[in-house]
Amino acid sequence: MKKWNITLIAIIGLLLTLLTGCGANADPDPNQPEVNKNQVTGESPSGEEATFPVTIKDATGKEVEIKEEPKRIVSLMPSNTEIVFALGKGNDVVGASTEYDNYPEEVNEIEKVAANFELNVEKVLALEPDLVLAHGSNLSTWEGGLKQLEDSGVTVLVIDDAQSFEAVYQTIETIGKALGKKDEASGIVENMQAKLADITEKATEITDDQKKTVFVEISPAPEIYAAGTGTFMNEMLEAIHAENIVEEEGYPTLNEEAVIKSNPDVIIVNYSYIEDAVDQVLQRAAWKDVTAVKETQVYQVDEDLVSRSGPRVIEGVEELAKAIYPEVYGE
Repeated sequence: MKKWNITLIAIIGLLLTLLTGCGANADPDPNQPEVNKNQVTGESPSGEEATFPVTIKDATGKEVEIKEEPKRIVSLMPSNTEIVFALGKGNDVVGASTEYDNYPEEVNEIEKVAANFELNVEKVLALEPDLVLAHGSNLSTWEGGLKQLEDSGVTVLVIDDAQSFEAVYQTIETIGKALGKKDEASGIVENMQAKLADITEKATEITDDQKKTVFVEISPAPEIYAAGTGTFMNEMLEAIHAENIVEEEGYPTLNEEAVIKSNPDVIIVNYSYIEDAVDQVLQRAAWKDVTAVKETQVYQVDEDLVSRSGPRVIEGVEELAKAIYPEVYGE
């Protein structure tokens, strides 16, 4: 592979993590999180007191002690930010990662602490956080900066890079424990599980002969990147009884001939950084005989919903389901 292609892959990988909160596969740790309860701080909705300090094993395998309820939080990944807000701690977020950290709307007014894939350590320290929520997907890029924060006395908790529904649930519960919001986290997870169960139950109506083949494009020509096996997107397709045409693992590059030969029933466009993304797929001359193009079954989905591993990911599954099987999931 040419050197510039390797650089392009690295840049796209970093951009995807900042856009979505997803990256390399990370299996949930079956033993985490372990919690020590000694000091009382705050109160849960059920009337039970939230307790600190807590000790949580983070994505690096390190035991991180959070001595008291965090009141000044810096989130270094959009998915982390969404979880914090969903837990009712949004008012305590004083810093967020980049301009891609954009939900809920209030986040747009929060100080951004990274740009051009660089973490501004001085800006983070100036915000005087008592907790920094980092992320496994950008650990290698920002490892030096995170160490600087730790050496300055800041508590840094690295959150696993969730690449499955179960891992997302565990991530929410981990952050909930870190913030003294264990009950709220459990409620969010239960609600997500119930919604996903409804979606998968509907998928049982789809027979094998009705099953559709799908191509998920995450970057357009000339370097076409796709979602393959072992990805969160692949698990979503399986949940709604759809078949991913890409057999390679991860996010491989594909040539046009491979996609044409696979002849998908539906094409999902999972990017928004170019205008008229759907039209540029439909107008590819070489793809004119592909079923999805001939039948105009090319759809753009909200990349934040389907790729960001936070509380809204089930909404992303539903959006994907409606695009692929409107006759089953349509209004």
